[in-house]
Parts: sequence; C-alpha cells; structure tokens
Amino acid sequence: MQTVLLIGPPGAGKTTIATQLAQETGMAIIATGQRLRAEIQAQSPIGKQIEQLLTQGQLAPDSLMADLLRSWLRDIPPSQPCLLDGFPRTITQAKLLDTILAEHGRQVDAIIVLDLSEDTIMHRLSGRRVCRTPDGNNITLHIDDTAMVAECLARGGVLIQRDDDQPAVIKARLHLYEYETAPILHFYATRNLTHYIDAEQPPAAIVAAIRAALQRANEFEIGRAGS
Repeated sequence: MQTVLLIGPPGAGKTTIATQLAQETGMAIIATGQRLRAEIQAQSPIGKQIEQLLTQGQLAPDSLMADLLRSWLRDIPPSQPCLLDGFPRTITQAKLLDTILAEHGRQVDAIIVLDLSEDTIMHRLSGRRVCRTPDGNNITLHIDDTAMVAECLARGGVLIQRDDDQPAVIKARLHLYEYETAPILHFYATRNLTHYIDAEQPPAAIVAAIRAALQRANEFEIGRAGS
C-alpha cells in the first residue's frame, strides 16, 4: 500500500484535491484540518481545547495530534492506500510520523507538494465563504463565484467568513508554513520522494498531475525492489 503526504500552504486546495483523489483512486484520506474543524463544530472536549489555537493560526499540540493520528490510522485497512492532508506540519511532527507509521506497518512512500504564489493564496482565502443554509447543507464558495453566491442567497443561506480566513490570520498561517512547515521538505530531501505540482491549475489538472507522479513513484519502487 502507498502512504502519501500532501503538503502545501494554506489556500493550496489540499482538501479539495484530496477529496477528488479519494474518489478516483479509492485512497483513504486523513484530512487533519477538516477533522479538527469537525471536532470544534461538535464542541467536543478536543474541539474546545484546540478552537482558540486554530482561530489564531496556531497549530494543535503534537501530543494531541499523535494520539488522533494513531486512532485514525487504526480505522484504515493495512492494504488500503492512504493520503495524509495537513500532517506533518513541522520537523518534529515528521519524525513523529515515521514512528507512528512504523507502528502500523507503513512508511512515507511519496510526498506531493502543491506550489502556488502568495498573491493567489491571499485571493483564495480572503474571498472564501461558507454558505450556511436553513437545511444545514453548508457549502464552501468564493465571493467571485457570483452564480454560487446567488444560489446560496436564494436558498435562504448566509455567507460566513471563517475566522482563520481573516487577513491577519492568513498572514500568521503563512508565517507558520514558511518557518515551521517548509523546512520539513529538507528533512525528506534525501529520500527522493518529493514531487512538486503546480497548484495554480484547475483541480482536475492538479489531480491528473498527482496521479501521474504517484504512478512514477510506484514504478520506481517496483524497479528498486526487483534490482
């Protein structure tokens, strides 16, 4: 089975890309940000613990993330490919991940890095809104998408901006990425597992490029095992 890391700055579209990959390949997805936000929305004990940290653009404690990751991996069959979206975010977490994956008979087989400019990131996140509707079927959209905005309002929806999409918080999140997350690429550099993908493209093109990169990685591993 392949275990893949999906890395990229806020606004790179990691959750959207991971979802499409899962639909096309059957990979299990562990989207840490999405799962943590679900905990916050449910106001679970964990959600209450991390809510203030995340809205300030900070990271959840490593010990908490390790416990959650172990729990999430136990729910995935050993034979099923797995993609991690949003973890690791630091070198400490990268080292921790090696240990956790080994406990489950896994290792990091490929690293996908979504690459895009800061201007694109700011535009995507500052314009992102959640359409909250009376029926509870909330959707995420961009204020530039006038058709989706009109549909939201026609359904009686209200447009909400996430706390972590405020400009000051976006800057804080980018600062964290540059100074804590980006260096993990150096941690993995000697393993020759990293594939850079242009994330300025439409989602379908990004997914196609990732699938091609994973195929090459798989063929490389098969060739190395047979040599």
